Amino acid sequence: MTAFDALKQNSLSFKLLPISIRELFYLGETPCDIFGMSDGLFKLILRKHSFINGQVLKDLIANNHSTIFVLQDHRKALIELQQNNLRTVTRSLSIGDPIEKGRKQISLLTLNMSYLYSDPTNDDTLNLQYQSVKNLCAFLYERPEIHERLYKEFIKQKHHFIFAQPLLASLFLIGILKQSHVYSFKEVESLFITSYFKDIGMSVIPVEKYDQTSLSDEDSALLSSHPTTSIHILQGRIKLSPAHLAVIENHHLFSLLSNDLHIPDTTKLDDRSVKMISGFETMIVSITDVIAAMITPRPYRSATSLFDSLDLVKALISEDYPTEFRLIVTYFKSVFFKNK
Repeated sequence: MTAFDALKQNSLSFKLLPISIRELFYLGETPCDIFGMSDGLFKLILRKHSFINGQVLKDLIANNHSTIFVLQDHRKALIELQQNNLRTVTRSLSIGDPIEKGRKQISLLTLNMSYLYSDPTNDDTLNLQYQSVKNLCAFLYERPEIHERLYKEFIKQKHHFIFAQPLLASLFLIGILKQSHVYSFKEVESLFITSYFKDIGMSVIPVEKYDQTSLSDEDSALLSSHPTTSIHILQGRIKLSPAHLAVIENHHLFSLLSNDLHIPDTTKLDDRSVKMISGFETMIVSITDVIAAMITPRPYRSATSLFDSLDLVKALISEDYPTEFRLIVTYFKSVFFKNK
């Protein structure tokens, strides 16, 4: 490497930001120069306005470019482009093939969730997420027959669990609530929004720390307090009633039994004060969160199956909520296990 090349590499190391290749999905061309890293050196892999399709993305991934780099000054333009994509899909969600539209919507929502976690005080990003989630709720409510397919499509995308879990928990929640025939659409919508945004307080810890097998005591304390932080972030900014904010505040009562915040320790279920949850709404939001957590992998454990997650649900609620437990099992049998 020449002295000039070394200076150029050093300059790039200060100017470039690492991003996921997911930020190129659903784009027809690159909005800016895209860099990769090979043998420890940055190199230009796609020039601005380069054509992008599925094969181009597959080739980049095959060449170990799952993480790409853009100039810091260009990141905002890329984010705005993907947010406009989300707006466009959200407005036309009911037009066209529902599986394709649903798949694209939940993928873009999950990408925008990562933007929101990076800047949770950004009102424009939060409002876009809120309106898109409302539209997704109406779309899913009217189409329970596509829930299983969308679940399978979403799982295959292998999003980071921090951003995937809220979507999966809310997908399960809306199906269970509709099958119960107890709640109106507006009530389901409010609980869907509550479920989706309940963990936004986890944004106080950088996402990369969730890939560590252990956290510092300070980080663990921040993580444990995330329901309260979620309320602070959301209150007065999106339409959630005090009752729904209370659901957010209490949605980890089961998980206080465990070092893994999302997975209760069933050996401690004799602690009745922790096991009992006041209200069906809080219980079902907590339970769907547990199920979504179990089926998404962590650095310190593998994902479990939906079937295995229901065994844990049985231990958690079947004694105190037998009718509700049967409703949950009936839902998963009719939607996810119907062909098994």
